[in-house]
Amino acid sequence: MNAAGMLPVLGAVLQAAPSPSDGGEEEFTSVTVSPGLPGFFAVFVLAVVVVLLLVDMTRRVRRVQAKARVEERHAELEREAAEAAAAQDDEGVQGDGTSESDGTPPDDNRA
Repeated sequence: MNAAGMLPVLGAVLQAAPSPSDGGEEEFTSVTVSPGLPGFFAVFVLAVVVVLLLVDMTRRVRRVQAKARVEERHAELEREAAEAAAAQDDEGVQGDGTSESDGTPPDDNRA
C-alpha cells in the first residue's frame, strides 16, 4: 500500500470515537483530581525557594552596583590627581620649553 492509500485509513483511525471504559473507574470530580496536601506543600516550597532566590539576587546586584560605584569614584580621584599633577608640571614650563620665571630652560634632572 502506498502513502496515498494510507491517508484515508489514518484519517478514519484518528477520527474514531474512543471506546467507552469498562465502567469500573470512578468519575473524575474536583476532589479526585485535586493534588491535595502533597501538592500544596510542593507549591509552597517552590514559592519559598523562588522568594529566597529573588532576595539573594537583589542583594548580589546591589553589592555589584556598590562595588562599581566605589571603583568609579576611585578612578575619578586618580584621574583628578593625575590632572592636578599634570597642571602643576605645566605651570612651571612654557610652550617653548623655557621657565616662566626667568626664561631659562627647565632642569631635566629634577629630583
